[in-house]
Amino acid sequence: MVVLVMGVSALFAFNGSAAAEKYSSEGVWSVSYSSAESMKIIDLTGDKVNDLFIQSGSNASIYDGAGNVIGNYDIGFGKSTMGDVNGDGVEDVVLFSVFPPMVQMINKGEAIELVETINIGSPSRVAIIKFEGQTEIVLGAEDGGLIGLTANGQQIWQTRMGTEELRGMDDARVNGKIHLAVASHSGDFGVIDGNGNILWMNKTEQLRRMRSYDLFGDGTSEVLTGGEYGEFAIWDGGAGTRTFVKGMGQPVSEIRTAEIDGDPSSIEIIVGGKDGGLWALDANGKELWSHTVADKVTEIVGVDFDEDGKQEVVIGDDAGEVIIFSPDGNRSSLKNYTSGITRIDEGRLGAERVLAVSDMTQLEVQKVAHNEIPGFQFTPILVGLIVSGAIIAVAWILATMPKKPEMKVNIQDKSRESLEAERRMIKESIADVERLRQSGEVVGDAYLARLKRLRADLAENETAFKEQKFPIKVETIQCPNCGGTLELGMDKCEYCGHVILT
Repeated sequence: MVVLVMGVSALFAFNGSAAAEKYSSEGVWSVSYSSAESMKIIDLTGDKVNDLFIQSGSNASIYDGAGNVIGNYDIGFGKSTMGDVNGDGVEDVVLFSVFPPMVQMINKGEAIELVETINIGSPSRVAIIKFEGQTEIVLGAEDGGLIGLTANGQQIWQTRMGTEELRGMDDARVNGKIHLAVASHSGDFGVIDGNGNILWMNKTEQLRRMRSYDLFGDGTSEVLTGGEYGEFAIWDGGAGTRTFVKGMGQPVSEIRTAEIDGDPSSIEIIVGGKDGGLWALDANGKELWSHTVADKVTEIVGVDFDEDGKQEVVIGDDAGEVIIFSPDGNRSSLKNYTSGITRIDEGRLGAERVLAVSDMTQLEVQKVAHNEIPGFQFTPILVGLIVSGAIIAVAWILATMPKKPEMKVNIQDKSRESLEAERRMIKESIADVERLRQSGEVVGDAYLARLKRLRADLAENETAFKEQKFPIKVETIQCPNCGGTLELGMDKCEYCGHVILT
């Protein structure tokens, strides 16, 4: 029992259920918003104050720090991205829509049409890439088609990556120069330069996610891929060679990075799975910790809540739970929503540093408080030690208690009638034991020990008869079947085997 108690105590102490860090949230404002596909806290108006951009389906909206709408745009079921397209120092929003097929740019809150019609399939991805020499808008289609546009909307190249929906478009550095990393669900992925030329292309299992990060800060990015059948791999962005691969046991639903070890010379990788798996890996792929959440991991964000140089990992899942994992993997549940989490972002909005969370029905902006309770993590160990001490004390008391004296019938100084009654009782008990032996219910040492005790009681009874100078009369009965003479207490005739009821 002590081992069991201490095992449970250790489980609670080290799995994060009793972590030394706790987090609480307080809602600042919320609005109804369905199934956000893109969300970012960023300055879109150039007033040095962050706004919140959110886009879903045909709608794109911009909110100020108080939750007021300062921009609302119809994008015809398209895709969006953010970046400084025209070089004015203010982040722009590029909207790539399908109904009608067009490209718009939102600059300082004003929508500007860049391309009225364009010959490309349904929107899958859009990215703003600062290639060497110029910034380009890259459009990606659901059939793997790619088109590069200048900042004013002129088409300068067209190519293809795979044959299915594009699952990733990121900038990728190669020897310090920015390129474009692209991946298709068909498993084709590679790196493209600013003229649309493919630097290299590989093919792997069907892809769900692709990200590009310079993990080691050496000027060449690593391309991270997550497969439909659970393969996670790291590829050299310059050569296209695979440097690490691991089977995660479930489809990879999200890949992000976070600085969880406090060493800025390398970045850690956070991988989420479709079945709720969650892994923290170093830049070389070594596992740092792993956990499981309730449902598919839909969002991963690194946030340094306590400003110690190490980021906590905020996870959103398809069950509607938002969870915070400390850098060493301790788990704290922040809040449960009524539907699956679609997007999470963190930043300063207005005068507050906030966490923006979007689920299937609403957008909520909340303040998160970090509370550290020194030593609280090991409270379960202390409780386990106290309970174990109590168990040991009780066990010691029970083990050292004197045995209860065996109850024996004192058959001395009794009347003849009582001695005769005791004699009949002993003989009936002997007959009971014999019957149990024959039926197999009492065998071996148990049978011999019981019979020995009853024979001793019978001997004491006869001794008492003699000491009291009472004659011993053997009481008999006749078998109702054969008439044979039997001692009282027998339940079966020794001659014919007839069962006797007395």
